[in-house]
Amino acid sequence: MKRIILSICLAFSLMAGWAQVEAKYGAGSVPVVNGRVLFQDTITTVLSKEAAFEKIHAWAKRRFTKPNVIISKFVNTDIQNQQLSLTAEEYIVFKDRFFVLDRSRINYWVEFQCYDQYVVMKMTRINYWYEEERDGGSKFNAEETISDKHAFNKKGTKLLREQGKFRCKTIDFFEQCVMQLASVLS
Repeated sequence: MKRIILSICLAFSLMAGWAQVEAKYGAGSVPVVNGRVLFQDTITTVLSKEAAFEKIHAWAKRRFTKPNVIISKFVNTDIQNQQLSLTAEEYIVFKDRFFVLDRSRINYWVEFQCYDQYVVMKMTRINYWYEEERDGGSKFNAEETISDKHAFNKKGTKLLREQGKFRCKTIDFFEQCVMQLASVLS
């Protein structure tokens, strides 16, 4: 009898663990500012703002070119104020297995602002083009897909399947860009 009760308790605890959302992807992890999804991070460095800008500019020229991205365009390169803005489009891959490739194009705007001993990186204006091979696919923006309002079930305890995969991959994508930039500035 004890084994049955113990097994039932273990099963419920495992199911409760599956239902919870990892804190990294949980509520509040996708910030919305003035109605737009806006990811922002500050990277500390020992470099001056001029030296940091030169390194970021060189890194961005390598990072945001083919084959890494589908298309990119430098929108603003302000050497005097140490600002760099660009728009880019590339793939985020959800699943890549034999005969199965589930991916989406992600189009975004990224900004870098250099200061003495730190750099602020922002990513916004995020749009997706999913299943482009199927009758043109579907296009949608981050605000209607990965925000807290649209990505969770009614109780707010579980990520919805489709929106959840976009939310997780977008958060991971931004974190990866921040880590790449931090390694350049170290």
